Amino acid sequence: MKGYEILEQKYLKLYREDGIAPYEIKIGLLDFLRELNAGSEGLSRYSSFMVVGIDDVLYLAEREKRHAVALDIHKVLQSAATDLEKKKIEVQIVCKGRLVKGDSFWVEYRGETFPLDFIFGTPRKQEIRGFPVYTTSFNLSS
Repeated sequence: MKGYEILEQKYLKLYREDGIAPYEIKIGLLDFLRELNAGSEGLSRYSSFMVVGIDDVLYLAEREKRHAVALDIHKVLQSAATDLEKKKIEVQIVCKGRLVKGDSFWVEYRGETFPLDFIFGTPRKQEIRGFPVYTTSFNLSS
């Protein structure tokens, strides 16, 4: 079962020789959400996306609206779950900041913490090539 792979940018092959290979299509979070809202017709079967900018989107949102922004992102991603699964699409969510999983899941970026559990729930921590990667299904139920 495919799903979201959430990782720190510094672990990509772009930044280190032994890093994780980035997925083929680099796209900003807002553009990716726009594509999903437009329907799955524009998404090619077996495509792989490296989605960037989630930490910037949360950082630029007004502090009191960040929770609502995270929930809006969650809704768009969850509504596209069936289409992403059927088309066997791969999605990396790449963060500039440091990912932390404790009782909750967040990213530390520009001196602040931004909740990612409101978007992705509680992902499982795995290691790919010795680097931490957090995974969750497209339906975002766990």
